[in-house]
Amino acid sequence: MVWTKMLLKMIIVSSLAGGLMLFGSATNARANERDSCNQDVQRWEHKLDRDIDRHGVNSRQANHDRHELHEAHESCQRRFGDDWHDHHDNDHDYDRR
Repeated sequence: MVWTKMLLKMIIVSSLAGGLMLFGSATNARANERDSCNQDVQRWEHKLDRDIDRHGVNSRQANHDRHELHEAHESCQRRFGDDWHDHHDNDHDYDRR
């Protein structure tokens, strides 16, 4: 009888500890996903800048990069809402080009 109470307490404590670890790692995973989203946007911004320099503002390559950059922005917006870009240093305005 003493063993069953002790076993029950160990199961409860283990479950609580496991739950805390699960929720803690979920927050880190979300932050990693947001960082990955930001890196994707930055990669397309870099490609757009490079292709504008190489091929011109209205080149096929620049238009493709602009489209992909827009898709990356929309994807991040869908996944994280308005707060995804708070972590992204967005100093480009590609609508002007």
